[in-house]
Amino acid sequence: TSVGYGDIGPENIVETITATIMIVVAGISWAVVLGQVCGIVSNLDSEEQVFRSRMDELNTMMEDRVIDPEVRTRLRSFFLSNKTAQRRARQKHIIASMSPGLRGEVALEINRRWMMKVSLLKHIIDGCSSPKKGPFYTAFLVEVSLKLTTCIYAQSETFGMNHTLCILLRGLVAQNDRIRQSGSVWGIDFCLTDPRLISNVDSFAMTYVEMMTLGRSVFMKLVEKHGRACPELRKCIRRMTCWLAFQRAIWWEAARRQAASNPNSPGRRRRRTGTHTFTPKLSPTEWQDEVVDSCTEDCIGHSLDFSKV
Repeated sequence: TSVGYGDIGPENIVETITATIMIVVAGISWAVVLGQVCGIVSNLDSEEQVFRSRMDELNTMMEDRVIDPEVRTRLRSFFLSNKTAQRRARQKHIIASMSPGLRGEVALEINRRWMMKVSLLKHIIDGCSSPKKGPFYTAFLVEVSLKLTTCIYAQSETFGMNHTLCILLRGLVAQNDRIRQSGSVWGIDFCLTDPRLISNVDSFAMTYVEMMTLGRSVFMKLVEKHGRACPELRKCIRRMTCWLAFQRAIWWEAARRQAASNPNSPGRRRRRTGTHTFTPKLSPTEWQDEVVDSCTEDCIGHSLDFSKV
């Protein structure tokens, strides 16, 4: 009890009562101090406590449902890898409680790195420094950041969504004979509508995968909303979309002509665009250099309808 009782014993009733009161007060005080210390230590890692509670619930559920041991192993592996995604989901509530100005600054700071990899958004970011258009561009980028949706895939799952911008936060993804790592961005053609101009998006999760996505319909609604207040924003996006469509049209026409001129040529590398599969021998840059003079008129006037862009 930390009162030193026992060293000197009470000799009469007054001393006995006094010693008893001191023991009770000291015991309660010591218990309060220990409780406060234990509470502080237990709250040092509150997220870990939440995670352990969820894992206990998972184990109970698997036991009650009599789930196969192999599936149990995959479930535990998934939830162990999912700790970061759960933490990010809780952090969204913190961002949502901020003022509009601070929320915008934080959202832009978090997503600026991948936005710079998307040519369509990079030009808008460059225009944020303009005193006239800057506030409108910034407001648009903030809403784009807040509209991002988090998607999670377990190992060996296949996925792929057309007209969707994808940002890989964690994991490895195999796509079109390429390995994409954390920080990769694909689907930058999500603003196009012609299926012949859209790259294949079928993907395979080599590991646990966390990614953020932005759909075309959501993006276009934001463009329409902010375009009323700032017509220059709509013009900028329209211009970049047409330029991207023109580039893809050149590649599409070049691949079509390459396949038509020599369909059985060995050793050519396969390339998939939209729902069409080609096997061009040249790189995209070489295709453009070789056919840009000869097929530009065909691409615009005959082969492709740019009204669908």
